[in-house]
Amino acid sequence: MSYELIKAVGWLASPLTLGLLGALLGLALAALGRRRAGLVLGAFSLAGLWLLATPQGAWLLAMPLEQRHPPVPAAASPQADAVLVLGGALAAQMPPEQPHIGFGMAADRVWHAAALYRAGKARWVLSVGGNRPGYEDVAPESEAMAEVLRALGVPAQAIRQEGSSRNTRENASFSRPLVRAVGARRVLLVTSALHMPRALRVFQDAFAGSGVTFIPAATDADALGDEPAGLAAWLPDAKALEWSSRAVKEYLGLAQVWMAMMTQGEKT
Repeated sequence: MSYELIKAVGWLASPLTLGLLGALLGLALAALGRRRAGLVLGAFSLAGLWLLATPQGAWLLAMPLEQRHPPVPAAASPQADAVLVLGGALAAQMPPEQPHIGFGMAADRVWHAAALYRAGKARWVLSVGGNRPGYEDVAPESEAMAEVLRALGVPAQAIRQEGSSRNTRENASFSRPLVRAVGARRVLLVTSALHMPRALRVFQDAFAGSGVTFIPAATDADALGDEPAGLAAWLPDAKALEWSSRAVKEYLGLAQVWMAMMTQGEKT
C-alpha cells in the first residue's frame, strides 16, 4: 500500500472524519425523505464522536495497546548493542519563522533514548525519522533528534542517523543498513507505548532472518496508571479526541500488518 493511500485511509477512518461524515449523510437522508434512517444515523454518528472525544473513551481504546509493553525505567532495562529511537517526536527548525526545534507530545522518546545510553544500556543510539511530503527542504527529524540527544549527554560519535523514512514501515526498512553498520544484534526499540505493538511487529518482520532481536523500550504512556475519573471523564475535549485518533491509527496499522502477514502466508 502506497504512502499516500495509507494516509488517506487513516484520515477517512479517524473518529472526527467518520463522525462528521455520518452526521452529514444522516442529514442528506433526512432531506431525501428518509427521515427516520437519517436521524438514527446522525444520532449514532454524533454519539460515537462524543464518546471517542471523551477521556474515558480514549482511555478504553489506548489501554489495551499500552499495557502490552509497559514502560520500565532506563536502569531496569536489559543490555543491548544499540538503542533505536523512532521519529514522530520532534519537528526540525524552519528558520527564520521557526528557528527552534519543536517538541511534540512524543518527545519522551528522545529523552528515554538518551537515558538508556547514559545508563550504559547500549553503545550506539540510532536516530530514525525523515520528513513528510512537502517538507523535503527542511532538515530531517533525525537531525533534530540527534541535536537533542547530544544536549542530553549522548556524544556525537555514538549517534547514527537515518533521515529518509516517512512512516513505521520505512523506519524499519531504511534502518537495516544502520543496524548492520554498527554490528548490532540486540536493539532496544524506543517509541511511544501506544505505538509499540505495531512498531515492534513491523521491525520484527523487516529484520526476519537477520539475527537481530528487537527489545521493546516503551515510553510516553498516557493510559497506564491514569484512568479518568468523575464527570470530566465523560466530557469531550480536543486532547481526548486526538488521543482516540492516535489509538484508532494504531489499530488500523495492526490490521494492515496482519493482512500483510496473511497475504505473505498464502503466497508461501
